[in-house]
Amino acid sequence: MAEPAIAAALEDAGPSVRVGCAGVPHGISRDTYFSRLDFLETDATFIEPPADSALRRWRRDAPDPAAFGTLAWQLITHEPGTPGYAHLRMELPLDARARVGGFRGTAEVAAAWVRTRDAALALGAEVILFQTPSSFSPSSANRDAMRRFFGDVVGDARGMRLAWEPRGVWEPAAAAAFAAELGLVLALDPLQLETDAPKADELYLRIQGLGLHRNRVSEDQLDVLAELVSGLARSWVVFANVEKYRDAQHFRKMLAGLAFVDRA
Repeated sequence: MAEPAIAAALEDAGPSVRVGCAGVPHGISRDTYFSRLDFLETDATFIEPPADSALRRWRRDAPDPAAFGTLAWQLITHEPGTPGYAHLRMELPLDARARVGGFRGTAEVAAAWVRTRDAALALGAEVILFQTPSSFSPSSANRDAMRRFFGDVVGDARGMRLAWEPRGVWEPAAAAAFAAELGLVLALDPLQLETDAPKADELYLRIQGLGLHRNRVSEDQLDVLAELVSGLARSWVVFANVEKYRDAQHFRKMLAGLAFVDRA
């Protein structure tokens, strides 16, 4: 069970803010994880979505207040030369390698979306996150590919929110405007920005951590995050730094209005 004071405070506030980690921290059981946090972003679906039976079991084993986010399958977003393809379990024929990634208008990418969607439904996911690599620039061709994919291929997302995390040279304000055009939730790390986060009703905040070791997020930075989410109608705050489990718990307690825990 979740700690009662935390659960009660967050229930009163409603599910407008979800807090969790990118992946279950090493050595932590899912039961323990969900007793302290209410959101889990799983990257198992990025390499290749697991069987629906396994995903349904993960959903059954999680408590009702918990929510999941999934990463879109790499066949949608990434080119075959990127590292994730080395871990692909299915055999990708040589002639098909030119027809995947980059939101291409191909049968392979359309099938990868159907598999991504079905996996997210099996898990009962709240959000599907599309991560584009730094090589996916804000060119006219790439923008058109995304318009075609989200306009013609995706169709009904069955109540799930679709988020997009652009890497590389996308300028935050321009990315936010493009995400809004496509009906996507922008995903970004606001602590990495040199300006204020773009204006939006919803944001998916992925906290990478600053510096070479991406260690703990400072108290001041958590205050910045708390102020940011207080102005949003809905947000997901996902910690992906080294100390993600500690920082996520601390941030969730901050939002619940509890006394700060000892982080020493």
